[in-house]
Amino acid sequence: MTGHWVQQIALGWLVYRLTDSAFYLGLAGTFSLLPSLILTPFVGVLADQADRRRILIATQGAALVHSTLLAAVAFAGVASIPLLLGFALFQGVIQGFDWTNRQSMLAQLVDDRADLPNAIALNSTSFNLARILGPTLAGALLAFSGEGACFVFAAVAELAALQFTRRLRLAPRPSRESRPAMTAELREGFRYAWSEPAIRRTLFLVALVSAVILPYAALLPVFAARVFGGGPSMLGLLNAAPAIGAVLGGLLLASRRENARLERRIFVAGMVTVAGAAGLALAPTLAVALAALVVLGAGQISSMVSMNTLLQTVTRDALRGRVMSLFNMSFMAALPLGQLVFGAAADRFGVARILLCGAGIALLGYLGLCGWRNAAVSASPGSEGSVLSETRA
Repeated sequence: MTGHWVQQIALGWLVYRLTDSAFYLGLAGTFSLLPSLILTPFVGVLADQADRRRILIATQGAALVHSTLLAAVAFAGVASIPLLLGFALFQGVIQGFDWTNRQSMLAQLVDDRADLPNAIALNSTSFNLARILGPTLAGALLAFSGEGACFVFAAVAELAALQFTRRLRLAPRPSRESRPAMTAELREGFRYAWSEPAIRRTLFLVALVSAVILPYAALLPVFAARVFGGGPSMLGLLNAAPAIGAVLGGLLLASRRENARLERRIFVAGMVTVAGAAGLALAPTLAVALAALVVLGAGQISSMVSMNTLLQTVTRDALRGRVMSLFNMSFMAALPLGQLVFGAAADRFGVARILLCGAGIALLGYLGLCGWRNAAVSASPGSEGSVLSETRA
């Protein structure tokens, strides 16, 4: 994942260097997620049927090819916006297979189901540790060696990850003698998610946050270059700050064993996320912006991990891949649209105003979908949280 983040930072900087446009930054982000949106439901069915380890090996092999081709283009000096958008689409296809399958594997790696929330939190923590190392390393490589060196590093990292995955051993899953058609399994997954109020409400909340808060990450080059007048090194700092907050939030969650009060945890984390986004939009100095990004990262990871934990806790094992595919769909359907709108609007109205507007919409969403009343109920003594109670009922 460190190599992944080095590549992401370098690709975003290359697009911005060639265009000097926030719109193209948002467009590249949209292209990198759009294929995932289309593929994810089918990958959910595949993850419930096939060997998840083999799928992971295939996606990491494709990622190795992707990074190698990017390095070749960068060193040859033939990078263009259409070509880079094509690479973004290729990356979206890889991620479409990787994300849902990877999350579905977690339950297979944990013997005691009570440890599943800790496993999810530790998985997110390792991901965000890479978000600290990756942008920092990317900033140094961009400043001294250029984008090509970043893509070479990403290729080497993918090669190492591929070797680790080949050594991974999973417990066998129970086999089914016959399986319905993929379309029937897709319909079953959608019906199940819609019929469970806890799952349905959580998926709506994921989509909302992805649309109006998370696009900030694609616009950090604008903050670095226009707002604070910096370059690649400052971009690395701005990307590392939310990752630091995410690691702190993830470690806090990983230290807690109980599943109770998940809805209250989601609500509180959402308020922290909104505060961090508003703080970034209103930050008068770089120091304040970095502090706001730390808060934003901590709130974001706490909210997403808690929602992930809730879904994995209440979902039946046979439907886990499909429900997690809907979790990723909610994220990936909204984020590209949000990035596109944020990128176009930021060029016209300013990145700070657009981010502040998104924070206000997210605040209304958390109040409506979680609500002060539900937060209070889930905080009451002896309660496991209204979402879990409602789902079990």
